Amino acid sequence: MDDLPPRDLAELRLRAEQYVRAEEDQLLLALVGELRGDGQWWTHLWAPSAALAARRIGDARAVALLVEAIDGGFSQPELFDGELEKVFGADAEWPDWQHRMAANIPAPTLELLDWPDAAPIELTLYAIDPARVDALRNRLPEVVPGSAWQTVVRLLEWVHDRWDHANDHVEDPDALTVLDRVDAGARFACVEYSIVLSQALNAVGIPARRLDLRQPNHHVGVGRGHVVSEAWIDELDRWVLLDGQNGAYWIDAGGTPLGIRELQALAEPPAFVPAGSVEPLTDQQAASWFTYFASYSTTGAVPAVPPFAAVFQGMRVIRTPRLTGASVHPDLAAISTGLGGTVERPTVRFAHRHPYGTGIRVSGSPYNDEWALDLTPGTHELTVAVVTPYGTTAPRRFAYRVRD
Repeated sequence: MDDLPPRDLAELRLRAEQYVRAEEDQLLLALVGELRGDGQWWTHLWAPSAALAARRIGDARAVALLVEAIDGGFSQPELFDGELEKVFGADAEWPDWQHRMAANIPAPTLELLDWPDAAPIELTLYAIDPARVDALRNRLPEVVPGSAWQTVVRLLEWVHDRWDHANDHVEDPDALTVLDRVDAGARFACVEYSIVLSQALNAVGIPARRLDLRQPNHHVGVGRGHVVSEAWIDELDRWVLLDGQNGAYWIDAGGTPLGIRELQALAEPPAFVPAGSVEPLTDQQAASWFTYFASYSTTGAVPAVPPFAAVFQGMRVIRTPRLTGASVHPDLAAISTGLGGTVERPTVRFAHRHPYGTGIRVSGSPYNDEWALDLTPGTHELTVAVVTPYGTTAPRRFAYRVRD
């Protein structure tokens, strides 16, 4: 199998994946000879899938296939959403098999225990090449004027509906390339949904990044990762996680969309809300996706604390320009403040760091370079907000007191 060209291997995997999803058990078992040569996925995916298929149709190979997977290092029964326990749980050997699967999780081969960390990081967005922004914008549906959140929900639904998920990938992380391939009949995985959604959001002036999510024990096994997007929503004053593959986002009990940091703090899955007309997932499916928040990478950085397993699924280093213990979610509505002028005419100067900000408004009025302070005795308050393509960000308060 290692000698197969990448395209042949990808086509074999796509065929097997279709049989697994459709529970075409006989067809999947007919591929066992070829799939056994897929050294990367045989133990962790194809062997247990074949064991399930064999048990469902009464094929005597069922136990042997499961034991072969366990002997080879299989450690992820949760990958099958409870099906292995449902099908093999009555076997007398099941408790021993569970113990052996748990014992198959090795310690990470590489863990970083400490690293130097400088000042807070610069914001890096996941955007298409500037020369291709206009072409991408022309491929997108009409956006909702004045509402970043409604625009996000519209694009989330649109990206989800472009193709059906399949485990194939493009080499060029470019939204136009993905869309051209999809128009030609190709189908792709979570990575490509994130590429298109993140770059589409940036193309319409909504700051967005790609998020690589990881389950616990991400250093071993398969299917330990999931790729989504996150975007700064002006009117919500927060970063929100957006799952392009599932066409959905997470909300709290009050209906507020959640970001990765809020999701990591929860013990139980919140509601997973589909965008627009996207078909909702079952509670069991949503709970499965909720397991992917153990650690993550965002565009430009990996927030991590030691010990950190630096290799993903035994296949590749988790590459990043920066490991950091600092926050990687800057407040894009934040305003910095400076002072100028004279004693007789003191002024205040404001600046922002919103990547698509076009200016600042002070108490609803345009701001140009500096703002002269009213020296009438008493307490004064100003509101300061960033102007963006979708209106203004949540205002920040500036207050001062003047005495006689």
